[in-house]
Amino acid sequence: MIRPVVHTRRGTGPETVLFVHGTMDHSGSFHRIAHHLPAWTAVGYDRRGWGTSRALATPQTALTDHLADLTTAVSTLPRPVVAGHSYGALVALATAAQHPQLIRAVVAFEPPLPWLPWWPDTAPWEQLVDDASHQGPAAAARTLQQAVLGHPAARQSNEELAALGTALIREMTDPTVSQPAFDPATMTTPVLAVSGSRSLAHHQQTALHLSDLIPAGRHAHIDGAGHLAHVTHPQHFAALVQQAIAPHSG
Repeated sequence: MIRPVVHTRRGTGPETVLFVHGTMDHSGSFHRIAHHLPAWTAVGYDRRGWGTSRALATPQTALTDHLADLTTAVSTLPRPVVAGHSYGALVALATAAQHPQLIRAVVAFEPPLPWLPWWPDTAPWEQLVDDASHQGPAAAARTLQQAVLGHPAARQSNEELAALGTALIREMTDPTVSQPAFDPATMTTPVLAVSGSRSLAHHQQTALHLSDLIPAGRHAHIDGAGHLAHVTHPQHFAALVQQAIAPHSG
């Protein structure tokens, strides 16, 4: 099995959190959250196709590969909380549904769940990427960065943008993502579904209703945050990691 590089920062206490990043991202974006969790051991890894694991992806890489990688990672840890952002939240939820004994709780920030009724047939960002991809992977990456950030990203070479765009298109066109990856009603793992108050409407609605569908589900939102809350509001995100287990501790 291919294993992405795993990065760990030891904490002073017994709790462990494993971060799973989203599309067009890498594990380093969670460092500021870990800073606000000094007692927690914080673990992160770059998913296939991204960051230090870019070379591990192939044209056939699909959601099942990301589930396998996360399963391998959590199986080496003392039943961590898994905190996933966007696509990473989908990976976290599906893995928890398959292996509830391995994961203590999930923090799922705005997971893409196209099979649920609150997700539009064609989501805005997916449509933007689809339209821009006709101009090549670099254009697709640049377009999504503009949409998510609200401004052009820091200067990047065309080679770097093309690599990001290739991975982006692979994940967004994976047909298995549109199929039900788990059944919320049968999940036994506690889940804190989170959205930002400034996020797109379907992101907020999906997170809200997901919490209602999961028996041990709850909803939280981060005031003033958009889709990149893990970067813009790290202290709030860290508090949610702690909140995910607070009612179940002891």
